[in-house]
Order: sequence, then structure tokens, then C-alpha cells
Amino acid sequence: MHPISVCIIAKNEEARIEKCLASIKPYGFEIVVVDTGSTDRTKEIASKYADKVLDFAWCDDFSAARNFSLRNASNNWIFMIDCDEVIKEINVEELNYFRKHLAENVGSVSRENLTTENGVLTLNNIDYTERFFNRKLYHYTGIIHEQLTPIRGHEIPALLLHTTLLHTGYDMTPEERTAKFRRNFTLLEKQADTDPDNPYLYYQLGKTCEMLEDFARACTYYDRGLEFDLDPELAYVQAMVVSYGNALLRTGQADIALGFEGIYDEFSSVTDFIYLMGNIYKQNAMYEPALEQYQKALQMSPGRLNGVNSFLPLYQSGLIFETLGNREAAASLYQKCGDFSPALQRLAILQT
Repeated sequence: MHPISVCIIAKNEEARIEKCLASIKPYGFEIVVVDTGSTDRTKEIASKYADKVLDFAWCDDFSAARNFSLRNASNNWIFMIDCDEVIKEINVEELNYFRKHLAENVGSVSRENLTTENGVLTLNNIDYTERFFNRKLYHYTGIIHEQLTPIRGHEIPALLLHTTLLHTGYDMTPEERTAKFRRNFTLLEKQADTDPDNPYLYYQLGKTCEMLEDFARACTYYDRGLEFDLDPELAYVQAMVVSYGNALLRTGQADIALGFEGIYDEFSSVTDFIYLMGNIYKQNAMYEPALEQYQKALQMSPGRLNGVNSFLPLYQSGLIFETLGNREAAASLYQKCGDFSPALQRLAILQT
């Protein structure tokens, strides 16, 4: 058995926890499940796979629950996973090398976020999250959207592992989505009241408003978060800028979004930002610079949003050529979009 403990917190997850735990079991890790008050079969299912199933009295604090799981693990090296995630691929030899030779570092994993589109579970975007660490050096802070934090206060040196998780947490019914994000919003507001100078909280408040389809309010929070002096290299800062731009476009404020030209140089290496700039120019009927940005995105590496360097800029370019009356060029671009449904629909219309 490897000296690594997988920790997971759960509540009423009978529909998802078995797939999660079954994906972990073959790798020889200790499994610690902390239940925060389930009334379904979560604990019963967990007991089939876990080495420890423990109870924690929920106190509206995700960090408290996660830190409880850390304290009750048998090993210092922790791999944190959630019930709505399963392991797609993992390199156990790499984890063991990491804990022996990179003891003060944190291991980040790739997470493929899946949502249902046209009845099919489809990749929406990819993010990266810190999940592998030594509990003597790191713990969790924040009552929601908790962050891994160094105990001694130094910056986290994070290295990307060859480990990928599949995440279906955003694949919910409208009712489930509304209930979850209203809860999240309440907890985030509570935390922001005690930590008003934390820009990450305003990013999460903005994302939560987006999930509730309140894009105008999301703009307010993103604007507040970006008032701080932020490092443009930070992943959440890049995500906040792109989310703010998209929210401005969703609320008919394309003219205000043009102000993003002023931060172009800082984010010009971010594929999602370049695609966003194309959309900003397109909505302002500035078609030539829009096409330039879409062409640039096609030459860049994959971004967070699936297709941001492939079928999405091709599709948007096709829409521009269609608007300009060049149906042949538009059709050619749509054909390059593969099985992207909106492109196939436009192509069918052009071919009638």
C-alpha cells in the first residue's frame, strides 16, 4: 500500500460516490471519507471502498471539513478528490517520486469539466487544481471555494502532474443548479464580509452569479475583483478577466468591453483572452480585427474553454463572412468545425 491517503468529503452523494471511489480503489491508497450529514446511502456505499468512514457535524465551512479529513488520514501525503470526480488517468510512480523528492511542492491535476449537450456528456472546459500535498505543510482556508494554503505562509510552488480527473459537478438539473449556487452565494457573501480585500472571493461571487444567470451582477463583482493590483500570470486572474468580458457581452455592453484593449499586452498569451477579444470586436462590428484575433487563437495552445483554439474561432469567423455576404468562405469555415452542432446548422442553411 502506498503511503498516500485519498481524502473526500461527502453529503447525500449516493448517486455519484461509488464511481468516484471505484476509480480510486485499484491504486493502493488509503481512502478516508468524511460524511457531513448524509440522509441517503452515501455512508453505506462508502464503507465498501473506504478504509475510514467518519462523521463530521456540518458547520457551513468546507475548509473545516477538509481539514478534519486531513487530521484523520494515516499518511502525511494527501490526494484530495470530490464525489463528483473520477480518476481518468494517474501516474502512481510520479506521485511517489513527488513525495520523496519534491516534499515542499504541491501537485496540480488537470480536471476535465463535463456537461450534457444534446443528451451527450461533453467536455466543456479544462482547469487545473492543487490536489496532492503534505499535510504538515498545507491546509485549507475559506469557508467555501476553499483554497490550499501553506501553514508557514510562503507561496505554493505548484507543479502539474500527469493526473487527470473527470468532473461532472456542473452537470445538474436547473433546480439542483439553483439550489447549489444560491447556497454558495450565501457562504461567499459571509466570507467576503470578514475578508473584503480578497479579490479571489469577488471572482467566485461573479462566477456564482453567472451560474445563476445574473450576468449584470456578475459584472459588478468582477469589476470589484479587478480593482486590486493583481498578477496577470495567476490562473484565477486570467479566468476573471475572461469571465468579466463574456459577462459584459452577455449584458449588451460590448462598447465597454472594448476597454480590454488596454490590458491586451498583459493577457496576449492567454488563448481564451484572444478568443474573447475576437468576440468583443465582432460584437462591435469591427470585423477585420475580429478575424485577426480568431486567426491568432487558432495558432495558440488549448485554453480553458474547449474549442477556443479550434472550432469556436472557426465558427465565429464563418458568421462574420456570412454577415459580409461571402457564403462560400463561411461554408468552408463551418466545414472545418467538425461535429460542432451550431456550425452544422449554419452549413445546412447555406446549402439549401
